[in-house]
Amino acid sequence: MAIKLSILKLALKVYNNPIIAFKVLRTLSKRVQKFHLNSESPRYIKSGSSYFWDCDFPGWPSKTFDNYILKEFKRSESKELIKKPLQTIIFAITNRCPLKCEHCFEWDKLNTVDKLSFNELKQILIKIQDLDIYHIQLSGGEPLLRFEDMIELMKYANPITNFWLLTSGFSLTNEKASLLKEAGLTGVNISLDHWNEIYHNEFRNNNSAYKWVVEAVENCKKNDIIVSLSLCATKQFISEDNLWKYVRLAKEWNVEFIRILEPRNVGRYVNSNSELDSFHINILETFYHKLRSDKNLRDHPILVYPGYYQRRIGCVGAGNRYLYIDSNADIHACPFCLNKQGNALDDSFESVLKHLKGSKCQAFEMNFAD
Repeated sequence: MAIKLSILKLALKVYNNPIIAFKVLRTLSKRVQKFHLNSESPRYIKSGSSYFWDCDFPGWPSKTFDNYILKEFKRSESKELIKKPLQTIIFAITNRCPLKCEHCFEWDKLNTVDKLSFNELKQILIKIQDLDIYHIQLSGGEPLLRFEDMIELMKYANPITNFWLLTSGFSLTNEKASLLKEAGLTGVNISLDHWNEIYHNEFRNNNSAYKWVVEAVENCKKNDIIVSLSLCATKQFISEDNLWKYVRLAKEWNVEFIRILEPRNVGRYVNSNSELDSFHINILETFYHKLRSDKNLRDHPILVYPGYYQRRIGCVGAGNRYLYIDSNADIHACPFCLNKQGNALDDSFESVLKHLKGSKCQAFEMNFAD
């Protein structure tokens, strides 16, 4: 209720008309309920003084949350996709990585020399924040390999920015976690692709991969950094038994979120048959409903499953709500739809977005009006 009241106050301030304000609030409420599977009591976790319901959205109360809601007002006002503002950016700051993961989407340019200097990273950040985007996901490669640059970049950003780190957990020591928190890190998405140590290490082609995850989780928890475990759910992994064992492990580690990503036929998987069929998707979606809606499981991590919504409301990448900037500054629809539409250093975001929002990726099952 408090969240709804704060949104209503923003609406009254923007529209100066209670009828319009209540109408906007009702629209946003329906949208949130859809993302919560129409649950009467959506789940939240508390970090610091803010509450979070998803690792892809800012916490409430905060200036970042208010900015997010103001953009949602603009989205509601326009039926034209081109006029709908971005909410988040995935920004790869390096293509270097100590792993050789089975599913790596950056495989073709992995471990080449970083092309972007720190000053160029800053230039891109300035462009991002000129669009009033204050939710940024730092990716790679393994972004911790540019640790000092990452720290300086976060310190340079607008203080209200929510930074999330997408990482394998490599070298995420307690000291680094402390410095990341101090620099403004909100949360981490740590890749864990199996509850079994042996199988995760095999998937990541490194015998230390699982140990890195364990240490990274522990160090982030010590420093009050939100932890989300990111699972690439392959056909080989998907079973009700494996999913429950994964969730129970995450609960044991006191992890706040689990994010399920579906494999795509890109990068190292480009000529594979990795994409899920209806049988495996049904297992995931049934499990998702169970974990999100069962009141007896409210003490378990919150499950985030983008593929579920993509099949129902369309892609939210391709400049709709987010886009992907790779380690060469090239702009793509998302990390898995590598259809370059421009360059973050050389081109204006406005011109790139015009092309990106009309891309084939964006047209995928696009049947929603919000």
